[in-house]
Amino acid sequence: MRINLFLLVLTFLTGMEVCTAQGNFRAGMSSVSIEPGDESFSVALAGYAGPWVGRFAVQWNPEGVLSSNPRLARQVKRQGIVKEEGVQYRLSQQGLFEYNRTGSRREGWEQAPSLKGLKSFVVQHPYVYGCNGTDTLYKFHIDNPRNGWNRALYFNGVIRKVNIQHLYTHNRKLFAVNESDSLFSAPLIHGQKEEHSYARAVAIQNGDAKVLIICMDLCGFNSDMIDNVKASISGKTGLPAEAILINASHTHFVPGTQRWIPWAPHNRYPDVNYMEKVVKPAMIKAGVEASSKLFPVRLSFGRGTTTIGANRRNPGSTEPYDNAVDVLRIVSTDEKKQAVLVLTGCHPVFGTKGIRHFTISSNYPGFMRSAVEKNAATPTMALFMQGCAGDINPVDEPEVSGAKLAGDVMKVLNTSMTELSGGIDFKMDSLLIPTNPMSISELEEFRAKNVALGPEMEPERDVAWADLMLSYHRDNKMPKYMPIYIQTLNIGQWKLIGMSREVVTEYSLAIKKIWPGKMVSVAGYCNDVSSYLPVARHIRAKVYEGEGSYFWYGMPSPFPLDILDRVVNRIQSKAY
Repeated sequence: MRINLFLLVLTFLTGMEVCTAQGNFRAGMSSVSIEPGDESFSVALAGYAGPWVGRFAVQWNPEGVLSSNPRLARQVKRQGIVKEEGVQYRLSQQGLFEYNRTGSRREGWEQAPSLKGLKSFVVQHPYVYGCNGTDTLYKFHIDNPRNGWNRALYFNGVIRKVNIQHLYTHNRKLFAVNESDSLFSAPLIHGQKEEHSYARAVAIQNGDAKVLIICMDLCGFNSDMIDNVKASISGKTGLPAEAILINASHTHFVPGTQRWIPWAPHNRYPDVNYMEKVVKPAMIKAGVEASSKLFPVRLSFGRGTTTIGANRRNPGSTEPYDNAVDVLRIVSTDEKKQAVLVLTGCHPVFGTKGIRHFTISSNYPGFMRSAVEKNAATPTMALFMQGCAGDINPVDEPEVSGAKLAGDVMKVLNTSMTELSGGIDFKMDSLLIPTNPMSISELEEFRAKNVALGPEMEPERDVAWADLMLSYHRDNKMPKYMPIYIQTLNIGQWKLIGMSREVVTEYSLAIKKIWPGKMVSVAGYCNDVSSYLPVARHIRAKVYEGEGSYFWYGMPSPFPLDILDRVVNRIQSKAY
């Protein structure tokens, strides 16, 4: 960093310690794995509703013949009463599945929803896994019996087919025995090391002001979960919730972490164990570590371009497409370590062939991070922040997209970047868009029409959506507004605007025009991913972003045609 002659002379003459704004920056970084482990026997992947029967990242691996292995045979015990977390479970003599919370072995047994032909079960509290001699593994949530038994694994044409006769657990792992007495383990399907998923965080401080950015390899999240996580971080660090921005990469190859009520039953709720034992603790740990272990840094910002994406609603052209690649470099003043935050907008959705469609993966952001870390001259932690990717799809498979994006990032790092100086501030705002829901009679007619269409994916989705809306009417809980959360972090000359929902590319282009020539970055998928945020062209055309997606997300109604103007005017009038 250059210090002008006046400051040098002043320091020499007065003995005063002179700090420039740039020298006042301090930062911390943290990376915590969110790869699912033995806390979950089965996880349903997010992002794609199809196949409608489920995308479960589990496979069967052969472990020998049970009868020829006395050690394994001894571990397969006759099914009796199983007790876990104070709850007893059993198969009655009539073949009914029952549970008991009283502690008594004689009284207090309750009958769970039936699973036809249930032969064997294991418990991984609060879930029970069961089999009925078919190739399907079922899952039951003891605290939500109304949801019944849902699929947790089946023969999908890619993994090995096993007709499950008996289930048991050993060393926190799930095993099955088939009709031929063969034994199989059930490991989760993980991608390469470069594809592993993380919670990564950077905290940046100047004076008394500090902000925290957490980048998650998740498809999305609900605002109530994010509020809970922010409250925990605030309680441990004293950092205001408004200063914490949490972004989802939107990879479609990780376990679901939000509510999708209109989806198939196995996708409607996140796996409790994955959420409570992995995701939330990792987010909190990453945020607290980054906030607590600060060191002097220099910050610089640069912008390049990329060709990894194209607008999926404009065949034959990539546009409209904000192809900017924004890079924030956070390097320690001794240049021994650095964090590189990369922001661009493109859906991580490719890689759907064969076993990959059922494999846990951070997708192209993970390949990009790994390549940047390998090629950077300074030991590096790379982070990916999803931009306004709502209608932008990749043009290549994830390895290629990751490599191309990493090359674009390295070009920025190897050119002259703008050093940041000045203060830090933050703001949180919300724009409330009134809903326009269907009436009860309209919903009943809509529901009946879709019931008549039979057991297909979209009609079943629409029936579930109608049931959800009717329950809102019945319970007087119909949402009156669809909030759009707008968070701003100003770090020196750099302005980062983080918006909730799946924001399409026009928002990034339009918001940047509010501050022409300035360093402004716009991220979607921040703090709440509860729907798409389309523009008029999507709504008029009734394409997925403008209409179909609001059924999937369980929204009461689409957005109005002037939604882009409302958002831009709000940001402009508030002078973020």
